[in-house]
Amino acid sequence: MKLTCKVEVVNRLHTNLNIRSSGKYIKSTLAIGKEPKNDTEFFILHFSSVNKSGTKYKVKFIKQVFVKCLNEGKATIRFDDPPHDLCVKSEVVQLKSFLNLLKSCLTGDTKSLKISNLSSIGVTVKDNAPTKLIVASRADIPTKGFPRTLEALHMVGIKLHNFRRDILLLNRLTVLDLSNNEIEKIPYEFARMPTLSELYLANNALGEPANIDWRWLLGPQITKTLRLLDLSGNRLKDLPKDVWKLGNLVTFKLDKNMLEKIPASLGRIRNLRFLTLSQNNLKSLPCSLMQCRFEQLDLSLNKFENKDMKFEQENLSQWDFCIGSLVHMSAKIVLRNNIFYAPHIIPWTLVETLDNANVCICGRPVLNNVYLIKQYDFKDCFKLVTLLNNNVNSAIDFECYFCSPKCLLKCM
Repeated sequence: MKLTCKVEVVNRLHTNLNIRSSGKYIKSTLAIGKEPKNDTEFFILHFSSVNKSGTKYKVKFIKQVFVKCLNEGKATIRFDDPPHDLCVKSEVVQLKSFLNLLKSCLTGDTKSLKISNLSSIGVTVKDNAPTKLIVASRADIPTKGFPRTLEALHMVGIKLHNFRRDILLLNRLTVLDLSNNEIEKIPYEFARMPTLSELYLANNALGEPANIDWRWLLGPQITKTLRLLDLSGNRLKDLPKDVWKLGNLVTFKLDKNMLEKIPASLGRIRNLRFLTLSQNNLKSLPCSLMQCRFEQLDLSLNKFENKDMKFEQENLSQWDFCIGSLVHMSAKIVLRNNIFYAPHIIPWTLVETLDNANVCICGRPVLNNVYLIKQYDFKDCFKLVTLLNNNVNSAIDFECYFCSPKCLLKCM
């Protein structure tokens, strides 16, 4: 059996001489084998890019195996001769299988096991475990599940109706392409994917359910790593207000949906550079988008109207835009100073209030939902942007929120 892992070799004699180890884990392979002439003599062979010839350790010289952090994918194998500690990091299931086999070798219970002779184990530093998989049809889906070493998985146009839950086990996955399928729902556990940076879900059916559960997109793990998100062609009618939690998102594709409105909180994603909104039913845009430093913005084939200087709600004074409750005033201070908040610190209703905050034309947070429709020429708003807009009129209505009377007067 071979185990693809990362290993740090610690020489205990160096520790006695106050010589510190480098502390670096090197990509390696551990293999268990037996001598051709002695079926009861087992070895562990360790080879890496640094040690291409490999180092052979006798299993009978193992002094102790430390498995306190086994569920984290870590273990340490201590040898008496040579006085080395092999500190191993690997995928949890594979590491457990390796250690179970090692235990069988130590106890002598190897009759039912098939262990290769040491001479037949190839010493190579090349990692043969697949990191990319393209599934062109359902027949290509592995019957035993996807390899845990996958970093990119493409399953395009194979008529998947349900999200495959074995994808949730791919902790190294960085690119996932499930475009051109018929997926309606993604489990909330998907938000725990630790390394996912590119997610392609174009031309599915995520907008079909009446109440969309967005927890799969807004979990604490995926919001830290996701850089590209493609939700084109999903018949989406709206987006969650707390989409701003995708703080590291650079590219966001929302073409060919049924969106009539974009949440104002979208402008809180400061890293957003590429936004495509073509072929939707948009009539206006939130003024928060003016705060984004776009490199490309596609607004073509929408239904923008011209309702310049119109209050969304009639009979409102300027104070209704700027003066809020004490809760709103306190929330502004929290948001302006980036004070950390969470449900275990403050009540959930306050967390929801902070999460749903809008953005003023000056970029500051606004807690009320009253806005003024103001018409701007998008060429003036996004001067350094590659704008794709085939509308005859270049003027677009913006939903303007205001944090103070000063900002309101500038817009009047």
